[in-house]
Amino acid sequence: IIGMVVTPAYCQEMERKSYKSTGRAEAYIIDLLVARPIGIVACALGAAGFIASAPFAAMSGSGEQAVDAFLREPGEYAFTRPLGQFD
Repeated sequence: IIGMVVTPAYCQEMERKSYKSTGRAEAYIIDLLVARPIGIVACALGAAGFIASAPFAAMSGSGEQAVDAFLREPGEYAFTRPLGQFD
């Protein structure tokens, strides 16, 4: 009886592990067709926001934080993140 109860739970746990390690085709497709184009648009908007905020960031000494927020984070999300990984 214990074996009948434990085996499905073990199999379910193995399924979760293999899903995370291999990914799914749907995640790749959604990433390629939806998330990456949104990330590229976010890069363009971030560049525009950085240009608008650059004088204020320079006066306050927060230029590096502005670069991180407006350019580096959207760029990493759109271009350097592994395909299908939304973490």
